[in-house]
Amino acid sequence: RSFSRTQTFANAPKAIDHAAFFGPDTLIHFDATTLNISGDRFYQMGKFDLAIQEYQKGLELKPKDINLINSLGVCYGVMGELDKARQQFESAMKINANEVMVVYNLGLLSQINSDTDKAIVYLRKAHGINDRVFEVEVLLARLLKQKNQPDAALKHLDAAAGVNPESAQVARMKGEIFLEKKHPQDAARQFNLAIKRNPSDAVSLSGYAKSLAMQNKNLNIALSFARNSLALDPGNSTFKKRLAAIVDKIENSSAEEQ
Repeated sequence: RSFSRTQTFANAPKAIDHAAFFGPDTLIHFDATTLNISGDRFYQMGKFDLAIQEYQKGLELKPKDINLINSLGVCYGVMGELDKARQQFESAMKINANEVMVVYNLGLLSQINSDTDKAIVYLRKAHGINDRVFEVEVLLARLLKQKNQPDAALKHLDAAAGVNPESAQVARMKGEIFLEKKHPQDAARQFNLAIKRNPSDAVSLSGYAKSLAMQNKNLNIALSFARNSLALDPGNSTFKKRLAAIVDKIENSSAEEQ
């Protein structure tokens, strides 16, 4: 593609930005990657229309660039234009069916469209391509949990923890699964980890309170965590029920002692 003098002048800072990735005194040709980087800058600023323009210009230079196609699809997705997003991801799949983030994005789109079974198929394919992608493992675990497959979900959470051992999200999700499986000790351990990593995690605070109450131990601590969770999310009916149950336990225990 040829550029006018005005366009060339506008493209110069983009090439400088591209060259900055490689350190000082680097010369870079203005190319599709330059436009991908420029588009990403606009995307990060929330200027999605401008990002789309840059990605499309990049594709004029390199029509089969999967990164550009995927980025364009993501842009359409966040703008709510899901059909256009799917067209881009499916186009990328025709070029390389094993590009993990493209497969993940198709799974994410299916999940957004409430097609959980199709989402799981895509995400399992993504997992088979690369089992070290945090987003794949977490979303797959969440969907398997929804499908009442807790043990399968836990395996993918273990994989996610292998990628990001300090994730509060993973610890919380494990805690929720152990709570559902009625394994309060394991649940308490995971919720405790989640709270250490994110003290304002209302779900983990309430879950930890519930897991302590299930073991009938440290009820005053459970009461404190339950109150804190409700302070963070006052309208949550589950948190309210858990708090009420702990209050009842404490009152019944006091009555029995008297």
